[in-house]
Amino acid sequence: MSENTSRPSRRTLIIGGSALAAAGALSALPTAAQAAPATVAQRHGRGHGQMPLSFGGNGTFKIVQFNDTQDGPRTNREVKQAINNVVLPMESRGIKWAVTFGNHDEDSTEDNGTSMYEPQLVEFVRQYKHNLDPGDDQKVFGSSNAQLLIRASRGNTPAFAVWLLDSGRYAEDKPGGQDREGLMGYDWIRPQQIRWYNDLSAETERRYGKKIPGLMYFHIPTWEHHHMWYGQQFTPDDEGHAAAVKRHGIVGEKHENVYTGMINSGIYAAAKERGDILGMYCGHDHINTYMGNYFGIELGYGPGTGFGTYGLNDGTRDQHTLRGARVFELNERTERVYTGTRLIFAKDLGIDMAPETQPIDRPERFPRYVRG
Repeated sequence: MSENTSRPSRRTLIIGGSALAAAGALSALPTAAQAAPATVAQRHGRGHGQMPLSFGGNGTFKIVQFNDTQDGPRTNREVKQAINNVVLPMESRGIKWAVTFGNHDEDSTEDNGTSMYEPQLVEFVRQYKHNLDPGDDQKVFGSSNAQLLIRASRGNTPAFAVWLLDSGRYAEDKPGGQDREGLMGYDWIRPQQIRWYNDLSAETERRYGKKIPGLMYFHIPTWEHHHMWYGQQFTPDDEGHAAAVKRHGIVGEKHENVYTGMINSGIYAAAKERGDILGMYCGHDHINTYMGNYFGIELGYGPGTGFGTYGLNDGTRDQHTLRGARVFELNERTERVYTGTRLIFAKDLGIDMAPETQPIDRPERFPRYVRG
């Protein structure tokens, strides 16, 4: 039997039998708005202080981060269908999930003239029973900012928080009337969002009498992701990397530049000052998988998940080597609650790594309660 037919199709990652999706209790997909704890609870028919996420009876909880699930022109033509194919493994298993946007989510509006801008995408995904994205809030920049509190296994107080921030898409062409040649062309987390995080974090502390530890997810990396790897602030010089590995405990791989926003947003400084964020994880750079502890806050990447995007050494047998997801383990019976993170790669699940595309025979059906 040939190699291609003896291995499971990589489409099993998003159709029916996804081992990656089944592993998680919450999925954060950088691909949906401001949410106070009660906002998410009210949407799910619960009273003030109720939380749709909770630790299990054994005190544990698991988060799986998927990134860059875009699939080229198929996504641009059939946006709703593409989302449905990706989220069904969670939805069909009753696994709670949420999305936060990246720089490609509105591509179809320009490429194919669809009307699926981020606010429309938010309202679409909110039709799914197990989606946790709150509605779009026009008072805060972006459409996918959310605080998701995870209730302790006993009582009605949160033990952990998941923060989602919309890191935007692209910087304007001529900011301040000047060209941006030589600078990164991506967007950044805005001061408005940082104020929202600060205020809601402080409000949550007041409500429950303590800071709630959490992890933060967004798509475009911070400038500090770059600084941590190089052990220097303003050069992409590997001279300081060896010292940085030792200082920050860096593990994982880096195969491309750190494509930050054009402006340093300040989200790292804000989180460090508040003291409740234990890690910040992004996507965007598909073939970077590293993480480390940068002066008290973990900074890292989840690998690119989708097989339709660029990979490692495109066109070769290495192309899909780093396709996968990042898993985060929580245990409420430990002091920090967050106990560690690990990577899962498709190659280790026996998935076919051939560089050729493997189109699905037909798209998955929408659940009866979702209007496609």
